[in-house]
Amino acid sequence: MELFTHEVKDMKELHKTIKSNKEIFQEYEVAVIVYAFDKDNKIIFQRRGMECRDERLKLETIGGRVKPSDTNFRIALNREIIEEVGTEANINIEEFIVATYAETFDERYNKKQAWVYLVYKGKLENGELKIAEPDKCLGYERYKIGEVDEKELSNGAKEIYGIVSKKYK
Repeated sequence: MELFTHEVKDMKELHKTIKSNKEIFQEYEVAVIVYAFDKDNKIIFQRRGMECRDERLKLETIGGRVKPSDTNFRIALNREIIEEVGTEANINIEEFIVATYAETFDERYNKKQAWVYLVYKGKLENGELKIAEPDKCLGYERYKIGEVDEKELSNGAKEIYGIVSKKYK
């Protein structure tokens, strides 16, 4: 479910923005995601590994959970980029795209998990993507808009991919 398209900088602003939305579980996690485009205008996806908490073997973009120590969402996203692709790739975070809400099933803890995804556009400026978390990422795949098999996308990524596809077609 699409929530909003204006950027919020931190948890305080996010909670204020969505506090009156009755469709969102009271307890939710927040993830920051980058739709990183390469020099050929292809989106960089990662194939989820077997140690992921949900949607194993599906395609997902780069990003992850916001930690309590993250002072703002762009800092959190930069941390996640380094954690997932290493320090040799330079992914520049550009504009905020959208905030969405989705529920997944956490297979490690056998429970439903609510997520707010904060999605940014990015550009791979240079460098090599490394698999910094081999138990969570099997590798990288790149697709132009319209080329990816949407059945391969995680549930959270499907809606976001549709939004990104319309905006950057």
